[in-house]
Amino acid sequence: MNEILSILNLAISAVGKALTKRGTRIEKKIRAVQLMQKAVNRTKLYLNESNDNYRPNAQLSDLWNEAFAAMMPIDQSLAKQLNDQSRFWIEPDVWLLEESAMELQPTLKELQDRCDAIIIELQKRKN
Repeated sequence: MNEILSILNLAISAVGKALTKRGTRIEKKIRAVQLMQKAVNRTKLYLNESNDNYRPNAQLSDLWNEAFAAMMPIDQSLAKQLNDQSRFWIEPDVWLLEESAMELQPTLKELQDRCDAIIIELQKRKN
């Protein structure tokens, strides 16, 4: 009987750990999309206020870098794009001269669409 109780306790513990990991992963994804959305929003605002003037902007670079770091364990491909955005805002003039480099950069609309897709996925999981 004690052996059965031990096995049940181990199983309950394993299930609890698995559920906690799943919850942690969802929370990490929520945080990653929150930071990504913040970077998209602030970049749009900056471009609107500056009449699309692409000048180095350390604050935008930092926002994109934070989004990159949060996204890395979730989606490495998307994280790379966010890192490129961070690098872009340190030297936009260099990137704008390199047509091939700019082709690799997703547009803000594409990044907004990715945010929306992740949010929809998270809503489906929560329901």
